[in-house]
Amino acid sequence: MTARIPHDDAQPSRRSFLAASGTAVLAASAGCTAVVDFIGDRLLEEVNVFNETNRRVGGSITVVDPAGDTVLDETFDLAASDDEDGSGSGNESSSEDEQSTAVYDDVWTESGSYEVTVELPDTEIDGQSQASGTVTIDDTDEEMLAVALGSGEVDEPIGFRVGESLSDFAD
Repeated sequence: MTARIPHDDAQPSRRSFLAASGTAVLAASAGCTAVVDFIGDRLLEEVNVFNETNRRVGGSITVVDPAGDTVLDETFDLAASDDEDGSGSGNESSSEDEQSTAVYDDVWTESGSYEVTVELPDTEIDGQSQASGTVTIDDTDEEMLAVALGSGEVDEPIGFRVGESLSDFAD
């Protein structure tokens, strides 16, 4: 499994991601999902954790494959989604490269049901600090998982969605 590290030069900066996301939202509202999906294909991996809250969120994600093997066991520390400088605290001296999204590749081992657990030990989102669920991956080459923390696009404070493109994650 490969995790992108926030300060890795190969990863787009937080500002690039936000700019691309803004373009995607505008394109989606104009009905151009091809642009949205093109951008998503460049930025997203198999498992994606999105902090949609107005505060920094730290936690962990674990994914267990259909054979019962743990294929992802990582921690994340994500900046607030609406923080202009990426610090989560309004501190102008923080790095611009802090991310509100964590992406992980090389997770899917085979088609089937995966158990996903997210824990936020120091944070509650609408009273919830952990969530778990089963997601089904039919096409390991195309499908990806979005874990939305505090998004209005999902029914739960910590929600899971599977899709083949960024536009699949929207309502």
